[in-house]
Amino acid sequence: MQWRNQLIKILIILVVVAIIYFLLKVILKVLITILPTPISTDISTFESEIITGIDIVLIAVGGYLIINIIQKILSMTVLTKLERGVANIIKFSLDVVLYTVLVLAILTALHINLTGVVVGGAVGGIIIGLAVQTVAQNILSGVLVTSSRTLSPGDAVSLISWIWGNPIIGEVRKVSILFTEVLTIYGNLVKIPNSAFLGNTVFQKLERSEGGLVYPLQVSLNADVEGVKVMERAKDILKDYIKDNTQMPQIIFSNKNGGTNVFTVIIRLTNVNELNDLINLVNRAFDQAYWQIKSGK
Repeated sequence: MQWRNQLIKILIILVVVAIIYFLLKVILKVLITILPTPISTDISTFESEIITGIDIVLIAVGGYLIINIIQKILSMTVLTKLERGVANIIKFSLDVVLYTVLVLAILTALHINLTGVVVGGAVGGIIIGLAVQTVAQNILSGVLVTSSRTLSPGDAVSLISWIWGNPIIGEVRKVSILFTEVLTIYGNLVKIPNSAFLGNTVFQKLERSEGGLVYPLQVSLNADVEGVKVMERAKDILKDYIKDNTQMPQIIFSNKNGGTNVFTVIIRLTNVNELNDLINLVNRAFDQAYWQIKSGK
């Protein structure tokens, strides 16, 4: 495979750099021995500095070549499986890490105390970490969502979160590493950061039943009128609104919470785009039923 050939190139570079380093040190020793005394003395005086210069040049050139090869290996393997935007983010992050290691190696060759550098790097790392935290959460969430197939294109879903307030109801169009795209029942395309799915969002699929979708809707009304009467009147009104019996909602008197009657309406539909109109009909039916009973009609 090509990536194996690239690994062999890295090994060859390391061997060549080691050989060159050894030969240059031998040549330096020989020059000190055979050159006239004044010149050899000067060379001997600066021998450590010359060796340091050789170290820096070999580390810089060898490190640069190895980094390029590592980038090629990643481009041929991991990055090809990711979206372009995500691949660019990962590539940039790895470039920062690799070149930082190269710079630290050069500073070490220069015999520079890296204590201050490490402290500064730690602070910089914290800053960078905070900056990329959201991106990392999105990538992790995207991997979890796509790998577990929790959401797939074509799924009808309801997404509820304190982050955006009102529920997002619609059809999933695309699930990527960073975002999930949902075409809402109102016709707008929403891109939801995948990080919102980790502990911040309750999402449910509109499960299919007998060839159609099922959506539970809660309706709350003041309890100053009898809840059973409101429910029965709402059923009669819905029969006038909805002629297709297969789409007739099932109404359940869920509970009486203090001064509020709560009803659960099981809406059946064939396409998620019908949901907006059906919710409107249900709300209108309950509103009309409530005021009719309250006014004694």
